[in-house]
Amino acid sequence: MSIVLAFLLFLTTATKSVDGRLTVDTLSPSLKKMEYAVRGKVVMAADKLNAEIQAHSPGSEDFDFEKILYTNIGNPQSVGQKELTWPRQVLSLVDLPSEVGVDHPDVLKMYPEDAVKRAKEIKLGLGSGSGAYSHSKGARLFRDDVAAFIKKRDEGVASDPEDIYLTNGASAGIENVMKALIADPSCGLMIPIPQYPIYSALLDLHNGQKVPYYLDEERCWDINIRELERSLTAAREAGTNVVGLVLINPGNPTGQVLSKEGVHDVVRFCAANGLVLLSDEVYQENVYDDTPFYSAKRAAYDCGLLEDDSLQLVSFHSTSKGVFGECGRRGGYMELCGFDQTVKDHLYKLASSSLCSSISGQIMMSLMVRGPAMGEESYERHEREKSEIFNSLKRRSKIVQAGLNAVEGMSCQPAQGAMYCFPSIEIPDGAIQAAAEQGLPPDTFYALSLLERTGVCVVPASGFGQRKGRFGFRTTFLPKEEDLSNAVNAIRQHHEEFSRRYSK
Repeated sequence: MSIVLAFLLFLTTATKSVDGRLTVDTLSPSLKKMEYAVRGKVVMAADKLNAEIQAHSPGSEDFDFEKILYTNIGNPQSVGQKELTWPRQVLSLVDLPSEVGVDHPDVLKMYPEDAVKRAKEIKLGLGSGSGAYSHSKGARLFRDDVAAFIKKRDEGVASDPEDIYLTNGASAGIENVMKALIADPSCGLMIPIPQYPIYSALLDLHNGQKVPYYLDEERCWDINIRELERSLTAAREAGTNVVGLVLINPGNPTGQVLSKEGVHDVVRFCAANGLVLLSDEVYQENVYDDTPFYSAKRAAYDCGLLEDDSLQLVSFHSTSKGVFGECGRRGGYMELCGFDQTVKDHLYKLASSSLCSSISGQIMMSLMVRGPAMGEESYERHEREKSEIFNSLKRRSKIVQAGLNAVEGMSCQPAQGAMYCFPSIEIPDGAIQAAAEQGLPPDTFYALSLLERTGVCVVPASGFGQRKGRFGFRTTFLPKEEDLSNAVNAIRQHHEEFSRRYSK
């Protein structure tokens, strides 16, 4: 029996807990139902293999690879993306005691003047330093920066800092809004299929209903208004109280960037049907083709839906993506539009129960939306570092997309944005049968085989949702270009061998 399959057998059989109050039998059914594929079975198997390789344990020499290449998650710095210099300089100065940092007599010998100036501004704005709690919405100084960023991005559309919450990544904001929306088990949320699995996971956790609407793979994963109407009608006829719709733009896992007309369709649909729109825009800086990012808020403004609060909208952004890639800082924000004050008061109460988001993440969000000004000492270096990362991401997206499309039995739509490719793959009937015998979805079975034979860790497409009969996986294009080229070649060789093995 393979090591990976033995590990999976252990996971499925080790369900008997010792006597105690919290056992698998008393555990929350919602928690047991919840799944999060990005860190699911394939990744746990990868971690086990990685531990064996690192420890040089018996049997590890049997593998044909020296390391696990994790392409399962959008975690840029974990696979070699360099940190941006200026934000780290500012952050370090904010964290240091002033006498050995901003007020040290030799500080300008170690740090650029603009970094020192910004750090002093931040320390003054925080008042109590970076180790104390902030306001539960986030420090006002940073919310002002976010509001200014949104206004500039949307070409003059006003943004109120009081409607902005700084959050632990976008994920914490998404969960808080979903807690407010899912009032009882009849409530449902329209989610794209494929979707980022935080939405399905949180709906399961909070006893909400998943209302799927399918993206059009043949049209580069576009949104079809008729499909939205079909999905909403079917859910309501089934008795679901549909309370909102999730839009992920640019797409995860699909990588599409919606046109202006497409975003107009979505905001009008939500307004017409009384749905709260959750607009996940964390990849707005990761756009690689000629379709510019167009925010849901700007679309709502252009469609005249903001003036009389015709649309309730929550937009999300994060420091984890873009070119910053500061996932571990847990920086994010959400902006509320169209909600009455009573609802906002309850959302504030919910945020207050967690005291505040990470101060490190708040600072990083401020630095992301307001970098060094043109003419300042660090400006050119900062912009050059960002451009180098962006252009490399763009090249890597082409490497993976072209490489996967060159494999017989694979088809991959263009990655217009985000950090992922989401190919469909042909799986032989023999493999489908073998997967069923092990109680696994066929593409999970495929991904485990890919992992064990090549060391490449991807996420099965079944974890994101897909049409019946489709199989595939999601891979990032974040590893170094040389590693990606090797990975694409390994995927090709594995697919050819896998197809031969199970076609007999």
